[in-house]
Amino acid sequence: MPENHRLNPKNMEDSKPSILYGINPVLEALKARTRQCHEIVVKDNHSNSRIQSVLALARSLQVKVATLPNKEFQQQYGNYAHQSIIGYFSPRKPLDLNDLIDQALKAGPTPTLVLLDGIQDPQNLGAIIRAAQTLGIQGVILPERRSAQLTETVAKCSAGAIERLPIASVNNLVPSLERLKKAGFWIVGVDSGGKTPCWDFQFDMPVALVIGGEEKGIRPLVRKNCDFTVNIPMTGTLDSLNAATASAVVFYEILRQKKR
Repeated sequence: MPENHRLNPKNMEDSKPSILYGINPVLEALKARTRQCHEIVVKDNHSNSRIQSVLALARSLQVKVATLPNKEFQQQYGNYAHQSIIGYFSPRKPLDLNDLIDQALKAGPTPTLVLLDGIQDPQNLGAIIRAAQTLGIQGVILPERRSAQLTETVAKCSAGAIERLPIASVNNLVPSLERLKKAGFWIVGVDSGGKTPCWDFQFDMPVALVIGGEEKGIRPLVRKNCDFTVNIPMTGTLDSLNAATASAVVFYEILRQKKR
């Protein structure tokens, strides 16, 4: 008989614990061990060897594993792209800005932090976090308002990178820019009207990279506090990239320069 699980999957973004769905998000959260796992729930009769690896890790960590019949699993979790596995975890708690700055400066002489100004699409936010972690960015700074937060959708779209990348939450970006400047960071805004092509800008210093929202870009008050602005040269008929794609382009250019 399958084990019964006691946690209610409804409204998990607004309650505790939070839910992760999909193999990579659950696996990375277990491996990172930065938050408690309350329970793993899997669909009965699945035939995925990767899920078996996740369950083996969960059991080695003494995490409860529950199995549900296919029909019941689908009734409860059918709205998720679940890949036959769900995990209940304590919420992902962001860092304090000062702690993130200290970590970044200890990582090397030319760290890059990313400030997200008005990224409201959780899929975009997840993709940015995934690109940042993959391409060597030292951390992300999220405002508490007018921004997507670290929800289950963001975790899924980041493919588990949310567990690995240091993320800070701040009340207001402008005072945060001042704090970063005092710590030795130069503020670089990514903007379609930026003065310098990103491949001509030398990222050989501590950089706080500002990425604007999907529609309005960087807000004027935030742009005013940028030391430099860069653009992404384009040749197609469209004149813009979405925030996640633009971020990945600049992240890669920073990585290219550092590897060179």
